Amino acid sequence: QAVLVSASRQSLVSPVSPAMAVRRSVGVLVLAACSALWALHSATTFAGLSAQPAARSARTARAAIYEVMVTNPSVGARTRLNINEMTTVEEIITKARRDMDFEMSFLDGDWNLYDISDETKPLSGAMGQYNLRPWGPEGMELHLLYQPKV
Repeated sequence: QAVLVSASRQSLVSPVSPAMAVRRSVGVLVLAACSALWALHSATTFAGLSAQPAARSARTARAAIYEVMVTNPSVGARTRLNINEMTTVEEIITKARRDMDFEMSFLDGDWNLYDISDETKPLSGAMGQYNLRPWGPEGMELHLLYQPKV
């Protein structure tokens, strides 16, 4: 048994030559340098140094954003929405209903949107055809009314 024990101990302990240790440390250094370069590259990409955000900001600058107040006068619910000239009346009705919690299925379909200065005819189509103006004392307020057809 003494012979078997000493033989098993020798198989567990493997001699490492100094040249082998140097090769391992160089490999570790190369791997660390590569990962540091990758991390640096990822950090600059993540920080937004590419040209894509500049193109996006140019598109945003072209499209003017207007804030409108949408009110449901029958219950006094109000919401503020940011729109542009291409926003449709249907989109405003959908967003305002969601913000005011009027999303019940039995209320679908019979909603109209009016400019507060003229409630004789409902608005339709894109908002760019109406007198959009920045929000303020003279800003645009819209009335959202549920008017079921009888």
